[in-house]
Amino acid sequence: MVVAVFAASVARLLVGGFGWTDLLVVALTVLLVGFVEWVLHLFLLHAPEDSFRMRRLGTGVGHRQHHLDPHDVGWIMLSGVDAAVFVVLIAGWTALWSLPLLWLVGGPLMAPFLTALLAAYVSLAHYEWVHLLVHTRYRPKTRFYKRLATNHRLHHYRNERYWLGVTSNLGDRALQSYPATKTDVPLSATARTLSG
Repeated sequence: MVVAVFAASVARLLVGGFGWTDLLVVALTVLLVGFVEWVLHLFLLHAPEDSFRMRRLGTGVGHRQHHLDPHDVGWIMLSGVDAAVFVVLIAGWTALWSLPLLWLVGGPLMAPFLTALLAAYVSLAHYEWVHLLVHTRYRPKTRFYKRLATNHRLHHYRNERYWLGVTSNLGDRALQSYPATKTDVPLSATARTLSG
């Protein structure tokens, strides 16, 4: 991820020509983060053991270990395979939404696309940082990060089908996996195993 952030930063600086479309794609990236986290968490990290995603891509293997032992630092961060897959998927997803939008609004394509890609990679790094902090003894000081930490612990210890966002709960709220209270969600027998 650090390599992806560095490469996108260098590419963006080399292309130059910053404009209002850079602000537009950053704002849209921030808006989309919650939905992207939700989709990736549910469909890749929580993929069924017998699925193509798990057998061929292997994206959920480390995440299953993480749910079995949430405090094992070896499983908190994305594995190299997961990170590489996500870097590629995020580049494709960013191109899929940003290039048609940039074409519609007119102006240059490459410069703001690289800004969007950089914002997406920084979002992935932020995800990893927040995820690491949530699973350590550190207790967040701000209300925003306290809420993120609480939600993620509920995901691990109450019900794995809820609170899928790590840095944003917008996807959870829109896709109805963010209950009003934790007691609105039953305790799951599979929160640790992700089976069933």
